[in-house]
Amino acid sequence: MDIKVQSLMKYYYGKLIDNTFDEKDVFAFLQLIRNRNNENRCINELTDFVAQREKYKGFVTDYLFETRKKFESLGKTNAVLRIEDVFSFKEIKNSINKALEDWQLKGLTNEKLNDFVTCLISILQQVNIIDNDRVIGKLFFAISQKQVILMAEIEVYQNVFKKTNAVFPILTANNSYLDIKKQDRFDTPYLFADKVIEITSQEGKLEIIIPD
Repeated sequence: MDIKVQSLMKYYYGKLIDNTFDEKDVFAFLQLIRNRNNENRCINELTDFVAQREKYKGFVTDYLFETRKKFESLGKTNAVLRIEDVFSFKEIKNSINKALEDWQLKGLTNEKLNDFVTCLISILQQVNIIDNDRVIGKLFFAISQKQVILMAEIEVYQNVFKKTNAVFPILTANNSYLDIKKQDRFDTPYLFADKVIEITSQEGKLEIIIPD
């Protein structure tokens, strides 16, 4: 790598360590670590998804459509519907820290990684889900008392004549940012379909900005 790239990496890594980063810094940081190790699938897929957004065709897209099929098969089989994040917190942590190790940098703590994933969730909000050039769903920022969530809403056909929408989580982080009242006993998340959430940094802490 050239000296300029090293300088940029030092700058953004410093912001991560000093807790002065926000979603814009995470976006730039991901471009620096993108596809530098072909064996690091998790971070490569996520960074490609961030960079390409609606043009992306990869593991995350496959996950979305496989989950859609699971909803469409409800009632047709005896299989139990189990939805898990496309990548777990542990997978993302190991992947990010492996990328940092390749740069000979110390890995991130769970707290910093949670901030990182929260920024990643914000970056990926409002991405359209496209099938055969038709928009069939979208990704949204959601938040509950306990979690920050990247939520997918996607068309599901239960038969030829009946169409509905399925909503399920893709990525999750702990909510240590906003004190939110539970909507119900299930802590159903608030879904921001028509608002664009911004993650900023204020005095060494992430702040979730919800527009009026």
